Amino acid sequence: MFTFDIDKWLPKFLQADKNAYAIAKAIEAGLQAMNDIIEAGVKCIYDVDTMPEWRLDELAWEYNLVFDYLADIATKRKWIKNAEQLASSYGTKYGVELFFEARFQKAEVLEWPQYEGDPYHFIVNLAGQYTEENDAWAKLVLEKLKNVRSVVDEVNFNAGSSEAELTALAGTACTTLSVMSETQ
Repeated sequence: MFTFDIDKWLPKFLQADKNAYAIAKAIEAGLQAMNDIIEAGVKCIYDVDTMPEWRLDELAWEYNLVFDYLADIATKRKWIKNAEQLASSYGTKYGVELFFEARFQKAEVLEWPQYEGDPYHFIVNLAGQYTEENDAWAKLVLEKLKNVRSVVDEVNFNAGSSEAELTALAGTACTTLSVMSETQ
């Protein structure tokens, strides 16, 4: 923020007195230390790239975001950086894709006309490793992110991340969950 120089403010006669000058330098050191603490605090508040994890969690709560407090710190940073976009896009295809792309390599939402589904239904294709935890997490988050009238037909996981692989998942039969791995 700034560097404090006590010599500018201290009269010459006090600079000549070694005790007064020592007190002035102690005050200068205290002011500089306070300045450094304030600078670190301001940086903690505004710089998402260097923000500690506890502050990211706090911001998610303050912004009332759909948020996973157990996610890795890189994912949390992406969510906080996109907080305004995320919050304003809840209930939309874009909002679902934006949220999931912070955690998975790629996310794609297919709306009902794209796969001949029932009106207001959709499928989510995620490029990432299928685990029961990922599946449960994705379904929980979808309930919070999606539009109230919308219905999730499927959540598909795929170990690959190419667009062709994700699009190919749309042709699978409608089930509660379809899992595709690189070996299939």
